[in-house]
Amino acid sequence: MMAHPALPPSPDEDGPAAVRGRARAGRASREVTPLPLNPIDRERKLLERAVAGRYKIRHLIGAGGMSSVYLAWEFALEREVAIKVLSREFEGNVEDRERFRREARVAASLTHPSIIPVYTFERSDGLTYQVMRYVPGESLAGRLSREERMPLDEACQVLDDMADALAMVHRAGVVHRDIKPDNILLDRATGRAVLTDFGVATVRTSEHSRSEVSKAQGTPQYMSPEHALGEQACDGRSDLYSLGVVAFRMLTGRLPFNGGSARSIVAQHVALEPPPVEHYAPELPEAIARVINRCLSKDPRRRWADATTLQHALRAAQRTGRRGRFFDRIRRALRRAIR
Repeated sequence: MMAHPALPPSPDEDGPAAVRGRARAGRASREVTPLPLNPIDRERKLLERAVAGRYKIRHLIGAGGMSSVYLAWEFALEREVAIKVLSREFEGNVEDRERFRREARVAASLTHPSIIPVYTFERSDGLTYQVMRYVPGESLAGRLSREERMPLDEACQVLDDMADALAMVHRAGVVHRDIKPDNILLDRATGRAVLTDFGVATVRTSEHSRSEVSKAQGTPQYMSPEHALGEQACDGRSDLYSLGVVAFRMLTGRLPFNGGSARSIVAQHVALEPPPVEHYAPELPEAIARVINRCLSKDPRRRWADATTLQHALRAAQRTGRRGRFFDRIRRALRRAIR
C-alpha cells in the first residue's frame, strides 16, 4: 500500500499567528482569578493550617448557629476526635469567644459517660476551637427527622440516660438551659444517649452566669416558663421541663407548643397548660404518662424535685408498664382460649 505523503503544515497550526495566539491563551489562563472559597471551605483551610502536624481534618460533621464541628484524626494518641470551631463571624466578638471558652470549661469539668468530654481548648491563627470526644452515630434530632415517633423502650432509655447525666450536671451547680434533640447524640458504639453543647449553660458559682440568666437564650420550643421569663431562681428543674418536652416529642411525634413566631411559642410555654401526653399517645402506659406530664408542670415546685428522683420514677413506671403489658397479653390469650 502506498503511503500518503505528509501534508505541509497549515499556516494556522504553526505559523506566527498561531504561536502568538497560543501565547495569548497561556497568559489568559495564568491570569484567570480563582473562584473565592465558600465560608466553610475557607474555615476548613484555616483549621487545617492551625492543627497541622497534630490532627488530620477528615470532613465536616455538622454546623450550627455559632460553630461548626469536624471529624479529625489525632496523630499522637491515634484516635478520632471532634473539633468544634467558633464561626468566623463571631470570632471578632470578645463576649462570644468568652462564651465559647466557658462552654468548653464547663464540659471539661463534668465526667459522665453520657456527657461528651472536652480534651483541649485553643485559639490560634485567628481560630478558636475545642477538641472533644467523637461520638459515632447521629443526633436525636436526626433520628426524629426520619421517624415520627420512637418505640417506647428506646425513648425511655434516652430519658434515663439524660436524667442520669443531668443529675450529675445539677450536682455540679450547672444548668444546661438548652436540652433539645439537637443536643442529644445517640452513640452507635455504646447505645447511650449523650448530652452535648453547654453553650448557654449557667454555673451557680459564676457571677457572669447569674447575669446570663436574664437573657432568654435557648430554643423556644423546649424552653421552660421560668427560663423564658429570665427568672434568677431558674434551676435544674428547668432542664427537667425541657426534657419533658423532648419526651413528648419522642412519644407523640409532635411538640406540646408549636407554630407561629418564636415569641408566640415562648408565650404559650409561659401562659398555657401543655396537653397531656396521652392525648396524642393513647397507647402510652398510664404510669409513664404521669412521669412526663409532671415534668411539664408550669410551677417548678410541682415537677420532680431533681433528676435522680425523675430517673427513679421513670424506672418504676417502666416496671409497672411491663407488668401491665404482661397481664394484658395473658388476658388476651385467655379470651382467645375461651372462644
